[in-house]
This record gives sequence, structure tokens and C-alpha cells, in this order.
Amino acid sequence: MFQYWNDGAPISRVFSYHFGMYMSESTHGAGDYNELLRAARYVRTGNLEDWHQAFWDLAERIAGIARRADQAGHGATASETYLRAFTYYRIAELRLAPDDPRKLATYQKAMECWRRGMALSVYPHESVDLPYEGHKLQAWFFPPTGGPRRAKPPCVVFLAGADVLPESNFFRGARHLTARGMACLVFNGPGQGSTIRLLGLPSIPEYERPVTAAVDYLMTRSDIDHGRLGLMGVSMAGYYAPRAACFEPRFKALVVSSALYDVLEELYITHPPLQKHLQWIVGAKSDAEAREKYRPFTLKGLLGRIRCPVLVTHGEKDHMVPLASAQRTYDELTVGDRTLRIFNEDEGGAEHASVDNYVQLLPLQADWMYDRLTTA
Repeated sequence: MFQYWNDGAPISRVFSYHFGMYMSESTHGAGDYNELLRAARYVRTGNLEDWHQAFWDLAERIAGIARRADQAGHGATASETYLRAFTYYRIAELRLAPDDPRKLATYQKAMECWRRGMALSVYPHESVDLPYEGHKLQAWFFPPTGGPRRAKPPCVVFLAGADVLPESNFFRGARHLTARGMACLVFNGPGQGSTIRLLGLPSIPEYERPVTAAVDYLMTRSDIDHGRLGLMGVSMAGYYAPRAACFEPRFKALVVSSALYDVLEELYITHPPLQKHLQWIVGAKSDAEAREKYRPFTLKGLLGRIRCPVLVTHGEKDHMVPLASAQRTYDELTVGDRTLRIFNEDEGGAEHASVDNYVQLLPLQADWMYDRLTTA
């Protein structure tokens, strides 16, 4: 994968990975690579404050352009510009410590841009309050925009990872799903987005609980096919999604990107730069407490419960979740229709969640899901 900061320091690789991920997202409407490159010029290798300030300044400038277009009645320009500002604010928030007072303010700026950008967009969508154990989780429902028209289309629940806002999944595959005639639901689960930032609900090993709540909600909708539900999960959701599928039998297909068999052993321990964030989202105050909390986050002994077709995709050189994690996940599946697709450096997609090859990864996942749900 291209390394923008290439001095060999571990934090430089982290910076380069995230920067490359947002460069990839920019090709799907999340931003503009020229704007990203101009901001990156002001970031010294490994400097956390530089990172926040450069992308904050970019976000503020782009949000200003969006507001002026909005006020002038240029809705299309305002929409696409607000959505780019959303991305730049969330990049600025990414490297801030959980207790930094700027973190929540930056997140709220991002979400203001997201809501206004979507409100002015041509993309059909619906804001949803998802009932979950006495709380309301923020969710978004996207109906199909293309593909074969059905009175009741299939629907895919799409889970985000540890440090990506669930709304970002709109640019990371949701639009590919809806373009093929499927609906999509994304939501802020425990340990994610607004749920951890505003409700204070940490992540849990039993992620079937919020996922089942999402399925129960979908069962109340008359505009989708209740018998054709799919589930997708990326990165940390490479644990969440298969865990949920082990206990939620209503899914007819499962896509896992960067399968995560054991969160403690194959993410927390193997990727120290993410440890502070992982402590925050699980509600731990120390490394020792986090290790104890993450101990039950494992798929050991569970994967034989999955009964639907499964696609696992993984990067050969994934620097966060070792390839062995995906192989172990695949090997313990017992369903007949199971596929392990490993991306290598020559074709691209060898990095974590194959962010260096979205142009091939996302259509592959969406096509696979479409084939399984339309023949289910």
C-alpha cells in the first residue's frame, strides 16, 4: 500500500494507512483526493496535533463553501460539499484522545454536515431511531436506487468497525448495495459513533443483541423482503458480524471483511496504536482492564452455528488483523457455501479491510451478496 509518510516509524504507517483509506473513500464520494493531499502537506510524520489541525482547517473551509452554496440555493453543490466536510471533520476527530474536549465537538460538526448533506442529496434515505434495550440507537435506512425493481427488495444490515463512524459505510459499500436493488441499514451500535459518544454505551461481546434489535426493527417494515436479509461487517465488525450470525438465524448471507476471530489476541495485542481507542470503546480505564474485557470477544466454538452462505475477504499483508485470523474463521465454518478471498499486493487490497482496492472489493462483495439474497 502507498505510504505517504514512509520513515518506517509505526505511527507513520498508521497515519499512511488511514490517509490511504480516505483517499480510497474519496473515489466513492466521501472526499476529494486533491483536498486530502493539500491537507497532508501540513502533517509532520507521526504528529497527532498536526493531523487534527490540518484536517480541521480543511473541514472548516469546505463546510464554509457548503454553507454558501446552501444559502444561494445551490442544493446539489451544497450536498456534495457538506458530505466532503463530514469526511474531513471525522478525519480530524480520529486522532484525538477520548478525553480531549475537542473530540465531541468535532464529531458533532461532522454529523451536522452529514445530516445537511444527506438532506440536500439525491440519495433516498431515512433517519431511524432503533429501539435497543431501553435506548434509541441512531440508524439510517437506504432503499434501493437501481437494479431490478421489486416491491419488497432484500435488505442488508451493514456493521462498521472500531474507529469508523457507521455513517461512513455509505461510502464503503452501502451505495454499491442499493445500486444493485438491495436496501441497506447502518446503525450506531454499542461502542460506536453516537452510541459511545452521546449515550456512553460501550461495546459488548454479545453483538447479536444490537443486531437482533436491528432485525426486529426491519421486521416492522413493509417495504423489504423479510426472508431476504443479509449481514456485512468490516474490521472490528469482522468479529461483530459473524458473532451475530451465529445467534441470529434470519440472515440468509454474510460478508466479512477482515475477519477477526479473537479481538484480544488478533487486534488488541497485535496492533498497539489502536489500544487507547479500543480501551475507550469497551469502557476500560487501563490496559489490564481492557484485556480482561476483551477476553470473551472470540468466535471460538461458535462458527458451526452459522447456516447461511459466507464470504470472507482479507488482505494478504493486513497490518492490524493477521491473515491467520481469516483463515481460522473460514476453516471453522461448516456451511457448504463459503468462500475465502485473499487480496495480494500485486492486485491491490492487501492492506487491512482491503482499503487499497475498494474499486474491486466493494463491487465483489455487493455482487456476491446480491447473488445470494436474490436466490435465497
